[in-house]
Amino acid sequence: MIFKRYLVSIGLTITTVLIAPVQINAVKYEARAILARDVGAIAKKTVVRIESTEGSFGSGVIIGRSERGTKNIYTVLTAAHVVKIPSNNYKIVTPVPLNSPIGRKRVTINLDAQRNIKVIPNVDLAVISFESSYTFAIGTIGNSEYADEGSPVYVAGFPKPGKAITRIAFQFTGGMISSRLDESDSNPQERNNGYDLAYTNITRAGMSGGPVFDAAGRIVAIHGQGDRNNQTPGEETSVGTMTDEKTGFNLGIPIQSFLKYQPQASTIVGARIDKSPLNYQLNDRTFTIGTKNKKFTRKFPIRSEDPPLFDVTKVNEQSYD
Repeated sequence: MIFKRYLVSIGLTITTVLIAPVQINAVKYEARAILARDVGAIAKKTVVRIESTEGSFGSGVIIGRSERGTKNIYTVLTAAHVVKIPSNNYKIVTPVPLNSPIGRKRVTINLDAQRNIKVIPNVDLAVISFESSYTFAIGTIGNSEYADEGSPVYVAGFPKPGKAITRIAFQFTGGMISSRLDESDSNPQERNNGYDLAYTNITRAGMSGGPVFDAAGRIVAIHGQGDRNNQTPGEETSVGTMTDEKTGFNLGIPIQSFLKYQPQASTIVGARIDKSPLNYQLNDRTFTIGTKNKKFTRKFPIRSEDPPLFDVTKVNEQSYD
């Protein structure tokens, strides 16, 4: 009798183990915020200047790379008004190639407006393709749905020279999303060529077509307009801009507008897409103390009450050759 009870006990135990549900802990991937200077490094490697024969210029960002024989085919995303005159001859001044044998210099590439430029309908966007044997970095496309009010963003491009900065210089500025104009209570008929994101970054004429990066260095919008006191936004090309005073708010087209037009961007143009949410905190901070030959490194864990990695109320502006 005791032996039978023992067998029953074992049987119940085995049955319990067999029917118990298996719990699988799903890993949720999140992009990590990086320092502003690291986003700036991404921008400097991917942002291009677009020039025309009429003397105007704008900006753009490399978003894709594919291969054709021994050549690389690159895709640049910009604002359509930067390349709006088909009769003009346009050229791209690239970032410094990753495999440059000629020193740290940019490359100028002439474009055929009919063959290399395609305007996206119903929105102020255009894609430009160019061919090169050089290797350039490509920007990662993010998810503009996460770019809500208060999110830190960065704008990069090549603005028109001013009184103090008298030459064309790469500029990288910080700010935050101040408004989403595509909320459900807005009238679709009043949409302004797709400019649905407003932000506080400093921008100038010539930065039109440049990218808007999130805190992880992913492209979430294309910059193209500056709000002005006369309630008419001005296109930020380097000629023909309105002289009315800017309000400080600027506008960009969410990157999702491009992905709606080109949902297979990763396959068609070789784009890199990361739609994951953004985690604004790192796992740890590492401090290195000491001399070049003798260092002491210690990691400090970050707790949820720690302050943000950077202060988005301060403008981070840099210029390069």
